[in-house]
Amino acid sequence: MDDYDLRFLPEKENEKNEIYQDDIPLDSLLYHNKSQRKPTPLDVTNLWAEGYHLTGQMKDALVSILVNKINIAIYLNKVNEAETILKSALENSINDPAKSARILVQLVLLFEIIVPEKAKSYYSEARKVISGNEKLLDGYTESIWKIINAGREIKPNPQILRLSAFEHYEKKQYAEAEKTYNQMIDLDFDLPGTYCHLARVQLMTGQVEEAGKSVARAWELKEKAAGYVVPRIFYLQILLLMLDNQDFSIWIKKITEELRKPYSTMEWHIQPLLESLKPRLTPENHQVLVTFAEFLQSKKN
Repeated sequence: MDDYDLRFLPEKENEKNEIYQDDIPLDSLLYHNKSQRKPTPLDVTNLWAEGYHLTGQMKDALVSILVNKINIAIYLNKVNEAETILKSALENSINDPAKSARILVQLVLLFEIIVPEKAKSYYSEARKVISGNEKLLDGYTESIWKIINAGREIKPNPQILRLSAFEHYEKKQYAEAEKTYNQMIDLDFDLPGTYCHLARVQLMTGQVEEAGKSVARAWELKEKAAGYVVPRIFYLQILLLMLDNQDFSIWIKKITEELRKPYSTMEWHIQPLLESLKPRLTPENHQVLVTFAEFLQSKKN
């Protein structure tokens, strides 16, 4: 059992994982009653997820959690914070190659599905640390290192890329969002839906012709589309026809029929696009798009 084992954070079997967020110093781990049980890893993770400042034993515990379950950082969307914490722990382990290796391996795993280039950088650093110290590695680190070192290709995870692209879109980082959606297309991931997302970004940046190509590609692949994606394709077709002052009535019929089907609605962040294109649309056409955007969000509408 290595130093990263949570020996000081026992979790009783079948005991409810409660978190006590009282207005008392965080150094007490928010447990002011000594009769309370000791905090569990879940408690510390919840504090971190909620943005509390961690000190002392809490921070040590979080390092232990991350080097054992690095995916927690991805699930909580706290990748950058996790990297900072692990790099700090790495600096404190400079004279301990076994701990350094375990941290570096986790940093490789953290970024291999998000930023492969950064993962490769940490891989190179890990290789330097581990070289000549293989016998010092704990069993878990050794097994993971063998898999990584066997030449496994590090590829982005399209699910994570989709979240990243949406974050770029919300922050108006359209060039980054477009690049990420193209990465997803290269990975052959959910092509009809991804082409719709790409078209949305292209329209936001005035690339109407390119957006038309993306929508056309989504239309070609509509048989592979999820139920809620097909109405989006029709919607974008209507939007493009409006911008080109062409008749779109047939598509109104198509989208209305499609919306009667099961699983045809899903939340879709389209309002910013409608606002940006409002000056180019007639008031009537803009209202049509706003109305159908509401229909696309939920059957209740």
